[in-house]
Amino acid sequence: MGNPLTDAEARLLDVYSELKALCHEDLEPVAAANVRGALALMHNVVCSLGLVYEHLSDLGV
Repeated sequence: MGNPLTDAEARLLDVYSELKALCHEDLEPVAAANVRGALALMHNVVCSLGLVYEHLSDLGV
């Protein structure tokens, strides 16, 4: 947070952001469940790296 991102960190944040956006789409149930699962895993990645600090429950996901 506040430091310049590496290319890999920027890509990880892009994936995380895209998964968050997909969670708010009207997806088929199997797709919605798997997107939420993938988001949970990516949340662990970006939070562990200190790239974001937020709780998924605060996002309505």
